[in-house]
Amino acid sequence: MAVDLDDLDLRILDLLVRDGRTPASQIADEVGLSRPAVAERIEKLERQGVIRGTTAVIEPAALGRTITAFVAARGATLSARAWQTFRGIMRGDEVLEVHTVAGDDCYLLKVRTGSIGSLNALVAKLTSPPLSLATRTTIVMQTHCEKVGGIMLGEEKR
Repeated sequence: MAVDLDDLDLRILDLLVRDGRTPASQIADEVGLSRPAVAERIEKLERQGVIRGTTAVIEPAALGRTITAFVAARGATLSARAWQTFRGIMRGDEVLEVHTVAGDDCYLLKVRTGSIGSLNALVAKLTSPPLSLATRTTIVMQTHCEKVGGIMLGEEKR
């Protein structure tokens, strides 16, 4: 559900996407509002679910996560037991994203692992019972663009 955002909200969001730790006073200076007005707008954006959280962005290689891959998976409708297994895989720290997709595949997973061996182990969990999914894995050779917050605002203006 889209939320009605004015130009000031969008400017505030743009600054927060670039650095979620930007102080309200600095944002206020940049958008031309008072610090309390900016703080109030940020709280409203949080209540509306526009801002889902603030997080640290960790360099994957610093944690030994040098393998990024996309795993496309398909198979029969998952049983309750299979869904429980799938949810357990999704909770693992190697799995970054999971999407239900249209087309030949059912699911698309973005994963980041420390080795080809650990990637193989993750894929083995998907292909073994109770999931028994067919998979196709694409290993990333080089990342040219990764928008960690999901979106970047105002990029086309730059």
